[in-house]
Amino acid sequence: MRAAGTEDRSHPGLIAGILLAAGTASRFGGPKLLEEWRGETLLRRAAGTLSEAGINPLIAVLPGDEKFRGQLAGLAGILLVNPAPERGIGSSIALGMGALPAGAEAVLIAVADQPLLSVDAVRSLVSSFRPGAIVAPRYGQHPGNPRIFDRRFFSELASLTGDRGGQLVADAHPEAVLEVALPEALGRDVDLPSDWAQLEDGPGSEP
Repeated sequence: MRAAGTEDRSHPGLIAGILLAAGTASRFGGPKLLEEWRGETLLRRAAGTLSEAGINPLIAVLPGDEKFRGQLAGLAGILLVNPAPERGIGSSIALGMGALPAGAEAVLIAVADQPLLSVDAVRSLVSSFRPGAIVAPRYGQHPGNPRIFDRRFFSELASLTGDRGGQLVADAHPEAVLEVALPEALGRDVDLPSDWAQLEDGPGSEP
């Protein structure tokens, strides 16, 4: 990935992406996105899944630690550093919104701790997008990430602060939300070390 400031922001695109990877992972007790699952770190796996699904450009919002940047070497996209990740997920979304190309029609906002999320699932969300809509996956009985927002919501996303994420915008516009049912397992995330048990394998496992 390349650093912010070197991209051509006039390049039109259908659905750009923001990968949120700057969280402090305080509940996990360490940099969980550098943990490996099936031979890849959570961060590398998430970025690879979105890239393979055709999300372009992909903007990764990272903490300042160079170890995170190194995980994305060789992948297409834009790197941004959130200098104050403790300010919450809203600050990372706002940073990412500021790097979107001018021609973006929509933005997919994803988190990096869903290792079971598949390329096909992301493509299903993309194919469900309609102008003016917010596309949201439903994993069993629960809504989740990633979500796709039409450009009419860009100003609201860019104004987010603190720990308020895209859910806040979706809740404010229920009439615009298109839900896509996906297998419940795909929405599983890793917040605590014990969450590895809900996946097929633990950290460091091979396929």
